[in-house]
Formats: sequence, structure tokens, C-alpha cells
Amino acid sequence: MYPTIPQVKHFDLTNGSTVFKLNDHPKVTLRSERDDPRLERHCRRAYPGMDFRREIGGTGYALHISSKDSLVVELTDEELTALAGHKEGYLLTVQGSETSIRAMDAAGLFYGMQTLLQLMDQNADLPDLTIIDYPDTACRCMNYDLRQTHSTPEKLVSYLADFARYKVNAVLIEYEDKFPFAAYPEFVHPKHALSEEQFKELQRMAHEYFIEIIPLQQCFGHLEYVLRLDGYKHLRETEKSTGEICPSRPETYALITTLLGEMMDRHPNSRYIHLGCDEVYSLCECMICQERYDGVRERAFISFLNRLIAFAVSRGKTPIFWHDMLHKCPEEELKHLDSRGVAMIWLYNGRNIEAETTELFEKFSRIGLKVMGAPAVRSFDGAEHQNYPVIVNRVDNLLQWTKAAEKLGIDCMVATNWTGPFSLGVPYGIFETTWYLMLLHADLSWNRWSDTGGYMDRFLSVFHGISPEVAHGKIGSYRIEDYYEIIWRLLDEVHKNKEYAELIGVMRGFEEATDRTPAIHKYAYRWEMYPGDAAERRSLLNQYQRNRRGREKVRPRMMTTLERYQPVDMAEHYVKSRFYLHDYLERTLYHEMGMTMDD
Repeated sequence: MYPTIPQVKHFDLTNGSTVFKLNDHPKVTLRSERDDPRLERHCRRAYPGMDFRREIGGTGYALHISSKDSLVVELTDEELTALAGHKEGYLLTVQGSETSIRAMDAAGLFYGMQTLLQLMDQNADLPDLTIIDYPDTACRCMNYDLRQTHSTPEKLVSYLADFARYKVNAVLIEYEDKFPFAAYPEFVHPKHALSEEQFKELQRMAHEYFIEIIPLQQCFGHLEYVLRLDGYKHLRETEKSTGEICPSRPETYALITTLLGEMMDRHPNSRYIHLGCDEVYSLCECMICQERYDGVRERAFISFLNRLIAFAVSRGKTPIFWHDMLHKCPEEELKHLDSRGVAMIWLYNGRNIEAETTELFEKFSRIGLKVMGAPAVRSFDGAEHQNYPVIVNRVDNLLQWTKAAEKLGIDCMVATNWTGPFSLGVPYGIFETTWYLMLLHADLSWNRWSDTGGYMDRFLSVFHGISPEVAHGKIGSYRIEDYYEIIWRLLDEVHKNKEYAELIGVMRGFEEATDRTPAIHKYAYRWEMYPGDAAERRSLLNQYQRNRRGREKVRPRMMTTLERYQPVDMAEHYVKSRFYLHDYLERTLYHEMGMTMDD
């Protein structure tokens, strides 16, 4: 089988001896059941030198590419049967000098085009073949978290096309203060909020590539960008609650529903609104809430959440909320929850994702609540300073969630990709280091029976243009969890997306340059034990000088690399967060000890 991401479901090579090779002026015919100008535009991007003909009518959607004139015929009964019930599925055939893609909907035809383009990108000639392919998960979603350092708006827009190449059809966006709020301009970030033009371009590009934007507006917790302002501190649950709003104060509902209303109005094509509502740590701690809800945290939570659900439904949206505040909710309280909402279960660690998800799924199902799933391609993982994800945890999480989704029939899976624990924290890592894991999510959400043992080879081939023979020849054996350990060693072999491999190489260099810092502290301890000992001082100085030389070498490389992706001040913020401790020790401990580079 030829490598693709996602891996196609049914792939058959026929015995034909001819091969399909795209000439300089292919003849392309597009037939659409109903007019969808996007399909023509995608054809023109994919085959710029073609002779193009478009037809409207018939059943389904078809694309025919040939070196000679030919007609696109109706889907046969056999083809209709193969695609029946498979929204966004497609049938791709290559026979001799012709290839055709058939689908029941426009998105399916688009995804068939992406598979053909992947195959032709790796092979100048294609043998006769037949592919029948369709998604196992209806909503295959990535995540933009704009709370901490993030990619430039131009990059965020361009990545939507990249997602679509791998058959992703949704993106969950937590804008926070990067959203251009009109009702509350004081909440808008003065430098990094999306402009009206950027926001419109994000929506236009999403529609162009068959992607639904699901906006996330926090409504209960994680509201630091609101509650840090003097004019809104009185709405905190307690004075110490920098991010949790009090549901009992009259102004709260008006504030939150105004934000929600604007978010929904600005996303008219989205079926959903995500209400957030996770990690409300100080829930029901103020005296008003304690008295009103008898000190029952879940009762306070459900009461306010029900009002938000009703508001969203009244505006024609399906409201989603994070599950965690109801994880241990007693049945007698949970039964009062408005079942028109959707619980999005996020479980990021542990060996029992399937069992835990099943328990929660059944618990929510008993009150008629639908469930969505959320693994993580990057999360806390006990390591706040991550230059790239903790891959062993993330791969395991994605694989476990795939089994849970198959067992429970979960039809929406979001690959959460957090930039930090919250907006007042330190950034985790760079979005562009997560492509390997994001595409694993795309692979598994489309095809739950994908060959994960061969995923690394497929990724290296499709995303980086490195054949398995070349990769294994240089590295030897490797497993699915080894990507960040090997890609920087394959830089000379990378033919595509090299900038991402270089970024990982720079981050790897930073870690190598700074991993001696704990050793310096050990030698500093010995110097305190043996003050004045020349050998002890020399040993300490050697460690210090090696570490500092490495840091001084990698810092400008890191900054230059990050400026490819982020606004300059965001890149500076990220670099400072990584070097802060080392710079602090330089100003204090090392200075007091008389450490220099001259000795």
C-alpha cells in the first residue's frame, strides 16, 4: 500500500500494466450535484495547467482527470452502494491514463482529491488502483489556544489548509483576549488581538477548506483576562479567585451572555458554542453562593450552566462544556442538568482512559446527555516547560482514546493543544512542534484501525519526504514514540517541511545546552564544602563555562527560529521564559561565586 495520512481504508491494486501519469495539460471534468465554487477553485490550485470543464447536475459529485477528452458519468449502483451512509467518503480509481473520484457530497470529493495529491506527490506514476475511503469520526477537530504565545494570524490562517489536506474538518478556537470584542473593548489585547480583516480571513479560509470553526468562550473559570481588571474584580468568586467568576452576582450573567452572544453572532456557520466551564477551583466558596446553594458545589455549577445552555440553545447553537466539574457529581444533582448541552470529556493521562471514559459516558447518557472526546497532543504532563510535547504520554493518550471512541461510538474528537496552563502561566511550547501528533490524531480519527506501527514511516514519507529505506538506513529501528529523538538527526534527508524539523533541532539544542545546570548546583555544593580548594573550584568552573557557552550559542538561534512563526514580542517572551532561571542564577549565585568565562 502507498503511504497516506490518514491511512485509507480499502486499497486495491489491480493487475493492469499501465500507469497513470499527469501530463502538463490534463483534461479535468468536474460534475457537481449542486454548484459549489470551492471545488473548482481547489481543482485550479491542484492542476494549474489543466483544460477544465464544469458540469452541474446528476447525483453526487465526480472529478475525472485524463489525457484525452472523456465524459463523467453518473455514479453506478455499485458505487452508490459502496458510498451509501458514508458522509465525506469517496471512491478513487486509477485506470490506465485516467483517474476519477466519486463522492456523495462536496467534502468527500475534496478529501478524495487530497488522497490523490498525496499519492502523486510521492509517485510520479501510479498503477491501476481502487480506493474506497470514509471517516470513522464525523467531527475531526484540531485546537487553537490563543491564550499564551501563538503563531501569527497569517500562520493560523494558512494552517487551516494544511489541516484539510489531512481530512480535518473542524478547529476549536479559544480566542480569549485575542477576539475583537465590540461590547467590551477593554477585554481586547492591545497588540495581539485579531483585526477585523484577520478574523474574516480566518473564517473565509475555514469555509474554503470545509472546516467548521467551533468558538470557545470561557464562562465560569479561566477568566483571568476579565477578572484581572479593576472594574471586574468584584465579580470574582473570592478575592483570591483570579480566574473564577461568581455565578450569584447579578452582573455575571449579563456579562457572560453578552460575550457569548457576540461570539455566536460572529460565527454564524458554526453549529456549536463551547462554554468552557472547566477547572472552576473556587466554586461555591463565597458566602452568597454557599447560602444560595447550601454549600453544594455541583448544585451551584449546574444552576449557572443550565442558564448558559438555555441561552445558547435560544440562539440556535448546541452548547458544549468541559466535563471535569461534573466528574464526581452525585446522580441526584446531575439529574437536574439540562440535557441539551454536550459534555466534552478531557482525559489526558493514565492507563485506563477507556474505562474512565466508559464510566463517564454511561453516567451522562443516563440523563440523555451527548458526549464528545478530547485527548491532548500537548498538555501539562508534569512539565510546564515543554519545548515539544511529552510524546510518550501523548501517543499513549491518542491510542487509548481511539479505542474508547470506537467502543462508545463517540463522533467528535478534539486534539487539544494547550499553549500553557492558563493565561497567567508560562508557555508550554511552540505550536509548530506538534505536527507529528496532530497528524496522528487526524489519522486515527479518520481511520480508527490505522496501522499505528507504521505511522512513523508514513509521516516521514508524507510530511517530510523521507522514504522508510532512507530513514531506517540512517537511524536503524525506531518506534512511534521516537519522532523527537530522530528528526533532528535526519535534517539532511528532509525534503518537505524542513523548517519544522529545524525548529525541533533548535529546541533539542537548547535542552542539551542547559541540562548541565543541575550539575553546576552539585559542584557549587562541593565548593561550599571545600572552600579554597583549587581542584574543586576548577571542576565547578568547568561545568559553569560549558553550560554558559552552550546557552549563549543557542539563544540567538532560538530567537531567530521562533520569529518565523510568532510575533517578535511573543518570541521574546517565550525565549525569556526558557532562559529566565539561568539568567537569574547568572545575576545571583554565579556572580556571588565569582564565576567568569575568563579563568
